[in-house]
Amino acid sequence: MKSPLKHAPQQIALDGPSASGKTTVGTMLADRLGFGFLDTGMMYRAVTLIALRKSTPLDDVYEVGHIAETATFEVDRRADSDWRLIVDDEDLTEDLHSERVNRYVSPVSAISDVRRALVRHQREIADRGPIVMVGRDIGTVVLADAPLKIYLDAKPGTRANRRTSDIRGNTDRRRYEEILLSIKKRDEIDSNRADSPLRPAEDAVIINTDDLDAVEVVNQILGLIGIGGSTQHRPTEVGANAS
Repeated sequence: MKSPLKHAPQQIALDGPSASGKTTVGTMLADRLGFGFLDTGMMYRAVTLIALRKSTPLDDVYEVGHIAETATFEVDRRADSDWRLIVDDEDLTEDLHSERVNRYVSPVSAISDVRRALVRHQREIADRGPIVMVGRDIGTVVLADAPLKIYLDAKPGTRANRRTSDIRGNTDRRRYEEILLSIKKRDEIDSNRADSPLRPAEDAVIINTDDLDAVEVVNQILGLIGIGGSTQHRPTEVGANAS
């Protein structure tokens, strides 16, 4: 990883609904800037996975919150690999998009005790150095003072198409109709939950990604901070590995 650019904002918040392209764009942006990267959605998936492994009732908000509170989280990246989420010294990355986790992550994410615990963990990670952090409440809650906040958006149909063709995000090979229904349900839950509902921060720059590839989105963001974007990368589908 190259040295972080000193004139770039040291915290960049990147929010948006499911499959809007946050992970793809965030990873590319972090690479261009030499920053760390965290997809906070992976942390909610990790708590869901651990609770399922322990057969913890997901409506037991105390026990699920305790899992989130006591877990240790690290982000790691080996050479030429994706960012990995290490939880309690175990790399959980490959298990975070299973059908069971997909089914239950929304209700787990809506538990206030879980959100409070993970916000604390996320801020601790952000304090370790320059970072691009993606999620659904980064600009409004986690990094509310971030100097640059971006909100990516796209129509549900566009996002469903992306998720359908995403090998990693659609490990169970669900059909488009299934995924579209799931995305709409997730949007409803995220937008209407009492704790940290999904919405753009008041000072966020909103970028619609319906007709943009990931390189174009990254270049727009780099332009906002006065850094010239490069067009010499192979175009990347915005929603690949999107969260």
